Amino acid sequence: MYWSEIGAVVLGYLLGAIPFAYLITRWRTGLNIREVGEGNVGARNVWHVTGPFWGVLAAVLDIAKGLAAVLLARALGASELGQLLAGPAAIVGHAFPIFLRFQGGKGVATLAGVLLAWAPWSTLTGLALFGVAQLFLRDFNRSVVIGFLAAIVLPPAFGYRWTIGVYALVLSLLLALKKWLDLAHERQVWARSGWQGDARPGWYHEEAAAPEVPASQETPGSAGEP
Repeated sequence: MYWSEIGAVVLGYLLGAIPFAYLITRWRTGLNIREVGEGNVGARNVWHVTGPFWGVLAAVLDIAKGLAAVLLARALGASELGQLLAGPAAIVGHAFPIFLRFQGGKGVATLAGVLLAWAPWSTLTGLALFGVAQLFLRDFNRSVVIGFLAAIVLPPAFGYRWTIGVYALVLSLLLALKKWLDLAHERQVWARSGWQGDARPGWYHEEAAAPEVPASQETPGSAGEP
């Protein structure tokens, strides 16, 4: 039996399942992070609901648990496969935490922590590019895409195996899937308890930019047609 690999996956999941964003927000405000702002159990929502300092703290802790999942797998003597599986286990734990009835966040920061364990310099470069993009674009989702594209493309430039980029790409697609799964919930929460100020979720910008169909262009059989 591959006990070290099994242990690495189980412990990776449990580490990822620690809901730092939920705990910080509950502690500081008494609110359920899933029922305010954008409805996501993540650092960005903590930033807007609880405050910038607490949002940064949540991000650091989420990064740390992704990094710790891989390092713990190595400490257990797990094979490289076991170590590789510990990463997505932590992300799944963050996205579907047993402690929150399997209703968690996306795992952006947790994925960054996982990649730090495998390709630290290219991942740090990606994080730096994310920060610069956010500074100039003021668009969190586009900045995240820029950061992860760097983390996917740059590993060979720093001497890491190209397969690390493939690994990062696959895990990034898992985050995109979780974002899609959470969309309906986030719209409902936003409608009743959105952020204060001008900040908006990515999907909000996309829907706001969609042109409305003029009444004169309604199809036959629509309301008002004889």
